[in-house]
Amino acid sequence: MTTIAAANRAIAKAGIPLELVRGEGYHYFIYDIPAENVFDTESVYVCYTNTYTAKEWVKEATYAMVTMMEAR
Repeated sequence: MTTIAAANRAIAKAGIPLELVRGEGYHYFIYDIPAENVFDTESVYVCYTNTYTAKEWVKEATYAMVTMMEAR
């Protein structure tokens, strides 16, 4: 069973500077760099953290990071 902590550990180990957070009925990634005035989020519309494995959350984080960088 995948937890938020396990997913965040896998994301950090992959070198992706995002934090996974659970909202009400969805999840989202946070990318904040206060020194550069950067505060971005990218939503993932799944209800349960264990919908994905930690490895799959890394893939979602990679996609979210690319999406955020393209928007800048």
